[in-house]
Amino acid sequence: MSSVKPAITAAIITYNEEARIERCLSSLLWTNEILVVDAFSKDKTPDLCLSKTAPWATKIKFTQRPWDGFRSQRNYALSEASNDWLLVVDADEQCTAELASSIQTMMTRAGGPEKLAYKVRRVEYFLGKPIKYGIWNPSYQDRFFHRGGVKYINDVHEYPVFCDKPGYIHEPLLHFPEFSPHHFLEKMNKYTTIEAKDRILAGQRTNCFKLAFAFPAMFLKNFFYYKAYRDGMHGFIISLLEGVSRVVRHVKMWQIQNKTARH
Repeated sequence: MSSVKPAITAAIITYNEEARIERCLSSLLWTNEILVVDAFSKDKTPDLCLSKTAPWATKIKFTQRPWDGFRSQRNYALSEASNDWLLVVDADEQCTAELASSIQTMMTRAGGPEKLAYKVRRVEYFLGKPIKYGIWNPSYQDRFFHRGGVKYINDVHEYPVFCDKPGYIHEPLLHFPEFSPHHFLEKMNKYTTIEAKDRILAGQRTNCFKLAFAFPAMFLKNFFYYKAYRDGMHGFIISLLEGVSRVVRHVKMWQIQNKTARH
């Protein structure tokens, strides 16, 4: 039996991530390769990734392609990786030493990992506070897997389809600690546009009733059913923002419906 430890590629997709990318890359030095698929960032992201004096200089594989959706960028990253085992990390995430150790132990185990895919726990933050309740938790992401036969689906909240049921790794990735209302609203505008289009294409429609009750339904579900109130004021504000997000998605669905009806 070979004693060679399977190599791992950390795969990241980026666009204008200069404020967060160094934190991410620094946490991945234990991997064999750090692959960055950049969508022609207009900030310093490429320069930071390609710095010859950076500690990741000997690990980095940097490539660029025009942005054509999360799914396509992720699938391109799968094809560009030099190794079959991938740890998929977002540019605003940090790999903890505990997660690195857990994966390395798994890879050196006789026979290798028990599974071909794993969901990794992610610690969510809001304004510097770890969020423990609400619809953001538990947050387990499809992030560590053997790429054989794997493809991503969905244009937003994309995820890989595995051939077998994944296992779980509890040692975490850390999301961006300073995630704020500004960041939430920025992402909300982008994601709700894609979600609205996807739902219309899937045959779903909205109406006055759904528009009127979207906010209270989402707020109450998050705050009480998912116990966001246990996160105090942070949980209350997240519940408000999630309610707004749900309304905006329905408004954009209505906009598409209205435009289609006029034609």
